[in-house]
Amino acid sequence: MNGFNTDNPILALSILFVVGYPAGLLARKIGIPKVTGNILAGVLLGPSLFMVFDDSAAKTLKPLTVFAMGMITCVVGGHLSYRRLHNALKRIGSFAIAEVAMTFTLVASGIYWFTESLPTALLMGAIATETAPATVLAVVREEKAKGLLIKTLLAVVALDNVLCILIFSLIKAQVTHFLASGEMAILTAMVVACKGLLFSILIGSGVGALLVYLVRKKKIEPFSGLFMAILLSISAAEILHASPLLTSLTLGIFLGNSGRDGESLVTSLESLEPVLMTCFFTLAGVDIHLDSLGKFGAIGAAYLVARFVGKVSGGAIGGFLGTDIARIRSNIGPALLSHAGLAIGLVVLLQGDPDLAAANPKMIEDITNVVLASIVIFEILGPPLVRRSVTRAGEAGKDRERIVKFIQEEYIVTPLEAEDKWDAIRQLAAFLIKTHGIKDLTVEDLIESIEEREKSISTAMGSGVAIPHAKLPASGPDIMGVMGICPAGIDFDAPDHRPVHYIIMIATPKAHQDRHLQVMAAVARMISNADIRAKLLTAQTPAEVYEVIEVEPSENYNYFLED
Repeated sequence: MNGFNTDNPILALSILFVVGYPAGLLARKIGIPKVTGNILAGVLLGPSLFMVFDDSAAKTLKPLTVFAMGMITCVVGGHLSYRRLHNALKRIGSFAIAEVAMTFTLVASGIYWFTESLPTALLMGAIATETAPATVLAVVREEKAKGLLIKTLLAVVALDNVLCILIFSLIKAQVTHFLASGEMAILTAMVVACKGLLFSILIGSGVGALLVYLVRKKKIEPFSGLFMAILLSISAAEILHASPLLTSLTLGIFLGNSGRDGESLVTSLESLEPVLMTCFFTLAGVDIHLDSLGKFGAIGAAYLVARFVGKVSGGAIGGFLGTDIARIRSNIGPALLSHAGLAIGLVVLLQGDPDLAAANPKMIEDITNVVLASIVIFEILGPPLVRRSVTRAGEAGKDRERIVKFIQEEYIVTPLEAEDKWDAIRQLAAFLIKTHGIKDLTVEDLIESIEEREKSISTAMGSGVAIPHAKLPASGPDIMGVMGICPAGIDFDAPDHRPVHYIIMIATPKAHQDRHLQVMAAVARMISNADIRAKLLTAQTPAEVYEVIEVEPSENYNYFLED
């Protein structure tokens, strides 16, 4: 039986959405992620079962797939914002490097054991390092998750894909040269890889700069602008033979580091996401061929087991090197197992290389069979594992608006070393301006406002707590604040004459002054807890400070506004 004729892409999209959307809702109702429901619906529609669609579906709807992947990688890239990650770089870098290194080493070693083909082993090791950003992001959004694990996970996924593309480009160039000449050419491989990387960076950054300029000048709406930017980035990358995914990722990274205007741009296509995600994952299911499982064999089993062990053990090693927070160490590895978009793209790239196909067709066939079969397994198991990690870490349902929004890792400094309270105020004011990305207020103006209030009456409350604050004449997106922990203590003219160890600085723009007292009261309730104060003094990093505040019954003081 032949599949459905997909020459009409609008009709094909309609079928994907009409079947995929209720399948996602049903999946959610029975306790599994919507993404899994979408994928399984696609499998039912595909050539493996009911054959509603044939193998031409993916080709006909390639523009949808390419744009969806571009949008997803752009959003993931936006999470690599230095403003948000500045005090988490060690943790994120440790996870990404350890997990990629372990996965590459174990998969390459396992494949070489069975095939005795170094080119095959190295290429499959490189592909195995990929983590599917679409799957991870979809589950995170579905679970409304937020916290240290999510912040770390999304950044690691972005770095995973950057490292995967770099490693694959290096190895592919090396393998191509080796199969043609029988000689190693490391320098040639590096030049080829760096050329592709450079083009991706230049395109993504250039388009990002143009987009930010046009939006700031009000020449284009954010929604239309980002839509145009993603299309332009992908098109330019394909013309210049760069990676469309790495280009979109670079676009997201550029926007995420272009101030609050750029950060808000990254999310301007959110209204499109439900439809795009549903069609994208249902189409991904259509493209899954269950008969590929029959070609799995010992090589496939080695790939599957080695990748699983590499991701999980690499996550554990990265956690040991980068963080003392157990719930992140134990949950991030399984959340990185999803395997799809970029991996499929790299396989297609190998299939389309005439030099490799002519030199070693069996190698291409083995890689194709094993990777595609493993994707069937990882894309069905991946979403529930991401959800399990998010739930076990206690971060599901936390992406909701709270009364105090600045209780986050990136707004915490510890230890704060200051000569006196005026030095502490100056340091925290500069930190607040920097971390909140404020453009229309200078550090000097903020310091002057806070010092003026401090000179009239001390903001120290006793019990080692001070809350210096200011009401700003400037507009702003919300009430802003930072926290500094001073283990040595500072004389702050406290009413109980005790040194201050905990300083929470608050800056309230004029548009939000009706909530100023509410936020002040919430912060005061939090820091009045003697147990929290004792634990804060022993915390070694901003992440540990955040953990102390968050694992306590934080809803008692920092409640969700919708509750």
